[in-house]
Amino acid sequence: MVRVKALLTGIRTRCATAMELVVAVWNGPYWFLVPVLCVLLGLTVFLVFLQAAPAVAPFVYLVF
Repeated sequence: MVRVKALLTGIRTRCATAMELVVAVWNGPYWFLVPVLCVLLGLTVFLVFLQAAPAVAPFVYLVF
């Protein structure tokens, strides 16, 4: 029970940080960051799925 509560708190904190970034881009003069955020999001999703492939995972870790 305690682990689930800690997990949910961590997820809420991370989502709050992401939402804060989205609100800052939406309300502020930071429209130039939208393409950068889209590229970073796409790269993140690509790398997460790439790490799931057992043959490719060791090479992904070399990048970092």
